[in-house]
Amino acid sequence: MRHGDGGKWYLNAKNYSRRLVSIKREEIGKQAKAGGGMADFNPQAMADEIIREAIEARDINPQNFPELKKRAEEISQSMHFGQVVTLEEIQRIMDIAYPIARISCVCRRNMRGLPDKENFFCMGIGVGMYRWERWPETYRGGVQFMSPQEAKEWLAHVNKMGMVHTFWTFGTPYIGGVCNCEYPACIGIRNRLDYDLRILIKGEWVARIDLDKCNGCGACYERCQFGALKREVSLDKANIDMMKCFGCGLCATSCKAKAISMKERGTFPSLRASW
Repeated sequence: MRHGDGGKWYLNAKNYSRRLVSIKREEIGKQAKAGGGMADFNPQAMADEIIREAIEARDINPQNFPELKKRAEEISQSMHFGQVVTLEEIQRIMDIAYPIARISCVCRRNMRGLPDKENFFCMGIGVGMYRWERWPETYRGGVQFMSPQEAKEWLAHVNKMGMVHTFWTFGTPYIGGVCNCEYPACIGIRNRLDYDLRILIKGEWVARIDLDKCNGCGACYERCQFGALKREVSLDKANIDMMKCFGCGLCATSCKAKAISMKERGTFPSLRASW
């Protein structure tokens, strides 16, 4: 609502602009000054620490979890958070943001120990890619710059593999990255599903099934990363729990019978507040 100019906020070109990077840099400078002028002031590091504290408190000091969870979400949503999008929408983003570069995935590197040459699943987008050399640990595998068309074709490829598409802010509302994720390797998905930390939020869409068209082939069952889809035994057809659906559309892109369609979340009164 605040950053969309009447449409979906991640399709607003202003949220990818060079000017927005400068504005966020000025804001961080003011925060650093307010915090005592610390040269190493790092809002994201602070958010990461509160997330860690919230996860630990969930099992050790559960009475502290609600407050820590709230703080972690507020700080993350102001700095670095993600949202699920469909293949069609992530491809539309490729026409808005520039430059576009494939980069290695930090989550898979940390969780699975994948070597960088096998790990180019994420994408950096926007002006930050002109300065990737300044952060050698983040981009230690280098970058692979792509044209919008090359990016779209590659995204279609990883979608076929079964990857969830998410975009991420780097100083909200500046959008600077795209992840192609999977559970449990993706830290963003894990934080949401395992700890209900709304650092990754649901997409603007939700999947709906037409039982008259569903033939029970089962192609969609293994595609859902969020536990929203299963086989309904008595009907021998797919069943989608729309309350659990994150709107990634992986089930729809695998359905040859065209039985699954994506509907706008806001058109369902019971889902409007389910993010």
